[in-house]
Amino acid sequence: MTILRDRRIAALLAAEMISSLGTQMTWLALPWFVLRTTGSPQRMTWVLIAEILPVALLGFWGGAIASRLGTRRTMLICDLARVPLFASIPLLQSAGLLPFPVLLAIVAISGVFLAPYFSVQRAVVPELVGEQQEDVAYATAFFQAANRLTIFLGPPLAGVLIATFGTAEILYIDAATYLVSFLLVAIFVHPPEVPAPEDAHGVLSGVRFLLRDKLLRVWTPSITLIDVSWQLIFASLPVIVVKQYDADPRILGWMFGALGGGALVGAFASMYFVRRYEALALGSTAFFFQMIAVWVLAIPAPWEVPIVAMAFAGFFMSNVNAPMQALIMLRIPRDIRTQGVAAFGVFQCIGSPVGLILAGIALSRYDPHAVLAFVLVVNTVAILMFIAVALVERSALRGTPVDSPA
Repeated sequence: MTILRDRRIAALLAAEMISSLGTQMTWLALPWFVLRTTGSPQRMTWVLIAEILPVALLGFWGGAIASRLGTRRTMLICDLARVPLFASIPLLQSAGLLPFPVLLAIVAISGVFLAPYFSVQRAVVPELVGEQQEDVAYATAFFQAANRLTIFLGPPLAGVLIATFGTAEILYIDAATYLVSFLLVAIFVHPPEVPAPEDAHGVLSGVRFLLRDKLLRVWTPSITLIDVSWQLIFASLPVIVVKQYDADPRILGWMFGALGGGALVGAFASMYFVRRYEALALGSTAFFFQMIAVWVLAIPAPWEVPIVAMAFAGFFMSNVNAPMQALIMLRIPRDIRTQGVAAFGVFQCIGSPVGLILAGIALSRYDPHAVLAFVLVVNTVAILMFIAVALVERSALRGTPVDSPA
């Protein structure tokens, strides 16, 4: 494919695939480790909160820092810092020096590096491929396909490795993937670093833009609710597996793997769709069908049913993300793009800790399918808000007159 002829893009793609594979395995391994060793859904959710909370608290500053450092330097620092953090978890566990508060502290420190990395991970794409909507959407779909491959492979592989060797050893693999990612970016990836004006370095410059823009000021709370819903869905699934499917980690792995497999197919499909369909129409249609797919998860059924539902949800997720991420990035001015993307990410994460605390309480007291159904109601309302505003914007754009040449 022509996009891989650029050595920078090929190396960045390889780096993201390798580190994402380890991350996907860890996202299953850590909550499972806590749930199985403590038997407490609340403690499991605290581990998830510990990683998300620093993003919500420090994300605005992370975007400003990333803007000053530049995309490449920020990626290098964040990758290298997470190597010893994740390697220390199994090392301390094997020495009997990993009480639960220490685990929370390590996970929280690793979360500090998520906010700046999150902001540059998306913002680097236009730096490499240019500012055209179709080009950015196509490159986003390509990177998304690679990422979805890791979602497809990581959780099932983690489920098998957990059942065979145990949980802690997987974290050594995750630490190694960050080191490999660091080396690939350091050697091969050199995007043009364009210094932003001094007045664009403000911590809240991205927030101010999101509040001014008529589309993003509605999409931001909508996507925040949607991401909170997905955090709650992910927190519910291990409990459902424990209570309904004989605590088989392979089934949990295949559920997440089905999401990744469907997303992988959807990402390749989106590479075709983003060049042929208008972004707002494609994203809105895919969001509607994803909303329908996730409702199946609330129905008590044999394990094959939620796996199929997760596959369809993943397919439509990719056809939302590729056009919408490109549209959001290019809608934010280049000189504040890093801060704008970081602010968008903070708003996505800011409600998650509260939601996960409530999930831990609710999953300890109520049937997980009932909890999941309530979460899906919230998810449905947020998606319908997103679609309504997108269609209004599309109608306005189609009705905008084109200036006649002088």
